[in-house]
Amino acid sequence: MSALLVTGGAGFIGSNFVRHWLAQHPGERLVNLDALTYAGNLESLADIEANP
Repeated sequence: MSALLVTGGAGFIGSNFVRHWLAQHPGERLVNLDALTYAGNLESLADIEANP
């Protein structure tokens, strides 16, 4: 099983990409790496937090 590494996934564009990718690739693994600086916001990913 392969995995996709997303950097900056807690930002505006990154969080939308993460949501889109997970919807298009159910069952695939995605790893989100973000420095959580001024642009990162974990609340933008709260709706998919339970996604393993």
